[in-house]
Amino acid sequence: MKNSFISAKLISMNRISVMMMTMMLEKKDTIFYLTKDNDYPKKLKLIRHTSTNNLNIYELEMDEPFEFGARYDLSLESYPSIAIDVSLATTFPEFDQMFNYDGDDLGALYKRSETKFSVWAPLSYTVYLKIENEDGTFSFHRMNRTNRGVYRLTLQGDYLNRKYHYVVNNYTVTKESNDPYGKGVSLNSLYSAVVNTDKIRKMDKYAPKEVLTKYTDHIIYELHTRDFTAQKSTNIVNRGKFLGLTEEKRTTLYGKPAGLDYLKFIGITTVQLLPVLDFQGVDDLNPDATYNWGYDPISMFAIEGSYSLNPANPMERLIELRKVVDTFHKNNLYVTFDIVFNHVYDYMTSAFEKIVPNYFFRRRKSGFISSSSGCGNDFASEKFMARKAIIDSLLYLIETFDVDGYRFDLMGLIDIDTINMAYEKCRQLKNNVIFYGEGWDMGNELASDQKASIGNSFQMPHIAFFNDSYRDIVKGPTFEGSDLYVKGYIGGNLSYSDGVKYAMLATAVNHIFPKRFLDATQSINYVECHDNHTLYDKLTFSNQEDNEETLLSRVKFANSILTLSFGIPFYHMGQEIGLSKFGLGNTYNIVKVNNMNWKLVEERFDMVLAFKALNDLRKKLPFLHLTDMEEVKNIMNFTCLDNGLLILSSEDSRIVGKYKKAFIIFNPNNHTITHEFDDYYKVYFYNGGFIDKDDMHAKNLILPPLSMSIIYR
Repeated sequence: MKNSFISAKLISMNRISVMMMTMMLEKKDTIFYLTKDNDYPKKLKLIRHTSTNNLNIYELEMDEPFEFGARYDLSLESYPSIAIDVSLATTFPEFDQMFNYDGDDLGALYKRSETKFSVWAPLSYTVYLKIENEDGTFSFHRMNRTNRGVYRLTLQGDYLNRKYHYVVNNYTVTKESNDPYGKGVSLNSLYSAVVNTDKIRKMDKYAPKEVLTKYTDHIIYELHTRDFTAQKSTNIVNRGKFLGLTEEKRTTLYGKPAGLDYLKFIGITTVQLLPVLDFQGVDDLNPDATYNWGYDPISMFAIEGSYSLNPANPMERLIELRKVVDTFHKNNLYVTFDIVFNHVYDYMTSAFEKIVPNYFFRRRKSGFISSSSGCGNDFASEKFMARKAIIDSLLYLIETFDVDGYRFDLMGLIDIDTINMAYEKCRQLKNNVIFYGEGWDMGNELASDQKASIGNSFQMPHIAFFNDSYRDIVKGPTFEGSDLYVKGYIGGNLSYSDGVKYAMLATAVNHIFPKRFLDATQSINYVECHDNHTLYDKLTFSNQEDNEETLLSRVKFANSILTLSFGIPFYHMGQEIGLSKFGLGNTYNIVKVNNMNWKLVEERFDMVLAFKALNDLRKKLPFLHLTDMEEVKNIMNFTCLDNGLLILSSEDSRIVGKYKKAFIIFNPNNHTITHEFDDYYKVYFYNGGFIDKDDMHAKNLILPPLSMSIIYR
């Protein structure tokens, strides 16, 4: 009818709300009819009618519950039939019981003779598979609705690398979408693509020679796939690509180790790759035109194409990523993936929202989408199918790529149960898997006692957290503004001397501050990561009086404290050489600023050697891998002297081994100090390196500025 508008919304399993705006007067006894699957129209019972001005609202009752997958037509006299909006159904009490699905077959399961497609679309009236034909055209195939809202279809024939979409009709809206469980994608993720994951899983597996049984055995080094090899001052061939990480015997222009050989040389145990799952913002075919760290995810399963040598072939990126992990394993390196499950790039265009609207993302009480992540949407991990997607992704990445663990972006926005359940399931596949993440307490939509945050660490005994207390004590405040100018312990602020003890004991003891963690396995000790300013750049703000030599000495001093701290040492790519981002903080989309500087590696190779020595030292001191800090506190003494020296000493065999007594001495001052001990001691480690001579003993030890030394008796 002209000058009229009418809409209908399902508000419970057997009630419909109709809103009518019209210039014509509508009667309270207006009759509405509902037709199901072209059957005889049934009159709906009027429960309530309200009107104001030209708006009429009717609440109608059906004589049986709404059946999803059936066709309904709502009609009344003088109006054409209308579809019913079912988007509120995800909030109904019955929804989870009716539609939660725990099967393992979602996505496209490929065999050479057939491919099975399955998608969870419980609100949908119809779902069609749109799939590419051999000649590049597309055909449409209606899928069959089965139990718990899963639509299925099996196509005979070989569909490897074929592009496909789901066309989903949710009664009032029809959307064309990628597969939320799609393991493959086409160029720039315009389509999902059929891939053969069994082929990847059947590739030969390699385990690192050194078995890391505890979190504290790891020395983690964070890098970006593109940034690590992008600079042209090496002979790496596949710069900025997955396969660039696999090239062996690569060097800088003057023969220093580069790429994979550099990772092996510096002595770290574990490489953390910034996001490798598919993300928005970089053109697969022209990756140098734009830049992104990868925290704009568009898939929980597909792999990023801009890192592939042949992104037009959906299988290639899977094969290449598996080669990265395999190559690292063969070279005694573990691999963790940085994953982003707290938000997506854009929820409106997300496959999750297109296929099941109003389910996968948290909403505020006002009804608006929650944005605690700062990215416009928060993934509702506490919901059954959202939790399932997260866990299924983690299991898939272990089964397919043999990854060793995960770093969770903004983990505090994920619920505790999801993280704990995911760990237990992943541990069944790989018993030494490592889970760690950012435990910041953000937002109010998820209750505080449900968040996987640092404040709830005691409820997650197998999860490690980035320790911001450690960071701020050792380095000083981190964020933009006046904080950048505040010195931390390594900057010369000796008021932190007692706090450093708390930090070095992984903040897992009650000392000055309450303990944050059950034990040292929960503390990721760090002073720099991809976020914010580099350590060197922070020091250029807080220690403006220092020359470059002193700034770099402070960087080395910070690294020595990290090495000798209990917990899990974590380093950002280039931290070991004082890499700069030219004073910039948030550089997630700035080209070249984040690159590893291989020329600087050559210029500051003494720092590389010092870093290697520290990592070798940590591996040779098994007591640093102890986890019970209450026990460590009882067997190791921390002494802060008036001249600023911090001395750790012990006579316990678990620390000193075959020796009678040991001292670890930190000089945080910018000048030399001589300290007299009670006897002559063998100097084991001095000013950044091992002392191999057995006859090197000292009673009066000269301690260089900003240095760490170890002596034994």
